[in-house]
Amino acid sequence: MKHYRKQIKHILTALLASIALTVPAGAVNIIADGWAYEGIVAEKDGAAYVSVREFASTMDNAVVTWDDAERKVTVVTDKLYMTLWENGSYIIANDRYLWCPAGTYTENGIMMVPLTAVSRAFGFSHSWSRTDNTAYLKRQTGAIDSGEQTYDEEDVLWLARIIHAEAQGEPFLGKVAVGEVVLNRVKSEEFPDDIYSVIFDSEHGTQFTPTKNGTIYNEPGEDSVIAAKLCLDGAKVHGNLLYFLNPVKAVSAWVPKNRPYRLTIGEHDFYA
Repeated sequence: MKHYRKQIKHILTALLASIALTVPAGAVNIIADGWAYEGIVAEKDGAAYVSVREFASTMDNAVVTWDDAERKVTVVTDKLYMTLWENGSYIIANDRYLWCPAGTYTENGIMMVPLTAVSRAFGFSHSWSRTDNTAYLKRQTGAIDSGEQTYDEEDVLWLARIIHAEAQGEPFLGKVAVGEVVLNRVKSEEFPDDIYSVIFDSEHGTQFTPTKNGTIYNEPGEDSVIAAKLCLDGAKVHGNLLYFLNPVKAVSAWVPKNRPYRLTIGEHDFYA
């Protein structure tokens, strides 16, 4: 139970941070530990973006390198090792996987990254003021805690297994959405309160077919493991997804008849 509360705290912190830095269009300001950040700041799809090189160099005098062959940036400080790719949907910081919903991008040779993700990697908490269109950053640590300190191996394993079993042929976003469903159930009072129990829940019949046909025990692919870690670090596709199904293969119509439809990704329809 102690680990469960810690896990949910991480998820809620990440989600609130994401919500806090959803910004309206217009000039975006950043105040970090009381001083004005003067680097490049942009807005894309409602999120604040900064130049990864400028931000890293300003905050920690980091060593930043560009690999043209792999189209990736590596950032190194004495407390942080971070990697991100051009047009990537996440960054890796101390073996933590941080979601970039609108992706990274390059403009005029400058790699831009969501402020939410990169500031979290550098150990900042953040809040957003809509009155002055400003993100306020406050340094908590020198860098984000490592994946080894944060991820529970069993949670990663079982979440990756159900993602792989249910969505191995689906787009990466669909894999993340399946993971979101499981973790939203962990938080819901309607379902068990840990990942393994949610997956194997049978109180109202089999919840996930792979637990019945045995595919839950297949080795998860790399994308499924990454999607699991992203979800454990707060990644959300919609925010309140609790059910999904393939409308062609579904044997029950209970979900479409009783739960609100939210979106379709690949061959799966998702419901709240």
